[in-house]
Amino acid sequence: MIDMIYARWLLIKRQLPKISLWLIVPVLLTLVVTNVFNNTREDFRMPAAVVVHESSAEANIFIEGLKSSEFMAVEVFNTENSTAAIRELEQYRLDSVFILPEDFAEKIREGQRRDLIETYYTDRSIYYEPAKELAASLVQEQMGEYTTVDYVLELQNNLLDETAVTAEDIAAERKRTETDTNLLQQTFYFLGESADIEETPAFHPWMVWAYITFTVTIFTFDFVTRETISSARVRFNFMKHSYTKFMLLTLVLMTAVMLIIDSVTYVVIKEVLEADISFLSLVMYRIVINVIAFLLAISVKSPMKLYQAAVALTIALLALQLAMPAIISLTGLSLMSSVHPVQMFLANGLNIPWIILISVLMLIWIWRDNNAGS
Repeated sequence: MIDMIYARWLLIKRQLPKISLWLIVPVLLTLVVTNVFNNTREDFRMPAAVVVHESSAEANIFIEGLKSSEFMAVEVFNTENSTAAIRELEQYRLDSVFILPEDFAEKIREGQRRDLIETYYTDRSIYYEPAKELAASLVQEQMGEYTTVDYVLELQNNLLDETAVTAEDIAAERKRTETDTNLLQQTFYFLGESADIEETPAFHPWMVWAYITFTVTIFTFDFVTRETISSARVRFNFMKHSYTKFMLLTLVLMTAVMLIIDSVTYVVIKEVLEADISFLSLVMYRIVINVIAFLLAISVKSPMKLYQAAVALTIALLALQLAMPAIISLTGLSLMSSVHPVQMFLANGLNIPWIILISVLMLIWIWRDNNAGS
């Protein structure tokens, strides 16, 4: 075993700088891409303005509701600066302007929907219609709360004079019921079955790392291709250790080294980017992509073909993940997500189907290589 490790060292030591660079590329690119996305995300929000003539709790709730939108950057103007907001709209610096009247809170409490908010937009307003619908839903939600309070108080006066319930208690109970029963979320079923789907953000740092690592890992194993097609392989016919054992040792050593790097990566991404993932899922994902990269490397005839295969597979996996929701909705085959290694990794899965598949492929390769050597 020691002589095999020494032979491995002699063959790979010239490529250590390149391999070391490839090993740290995934975490560096993940940090860079994620930071660039987070820093530029605000630049893609549509600028909008809210002019408040009279400050109130209702106005603040309305403003916070608009700000919670992922597509709007809301700026608040007071009465004195209302003309400045219109001027910025005319100069196309704002997508739309919402003006709340002085009696906004009073109209909300009384349920007056007509002429409640004054809005302005231009012929270049892109997000006005969705913003208007969001504003209407926020107003409707507040009016619904006051309507509920009035209705319950009326019932109390007519039926339960002996029990005193305040408007604040009613509003708090309504909010608690809305939160507990999750009235706004619907669950859809396919083929009569339900599944617990964990919601993941659209831009996940671990997804960026997973795809970069997949490509870089295949690139890293190009030395296996070079050694397979070189004359050095012939020497193993005269040695006590077979080429198959030597390459299996190579796979194990490379996987061990990469898992050490992945452990550091796990801590860095978890602490710096505040993105958590199952460490066991990470380990299984590393094993899967390493074996895939190894089998590709010993199968192709040149490093260039290996690089092309890496890029093509990465694009195919990314396209499949983007199309996965549509495919599942059309076919109802929710199990399809379990065949996607990156999807399973992000869902904290163990990639069991891929573990079984690569185990079978490794056994076939060992059997064929031993028979070819004999």
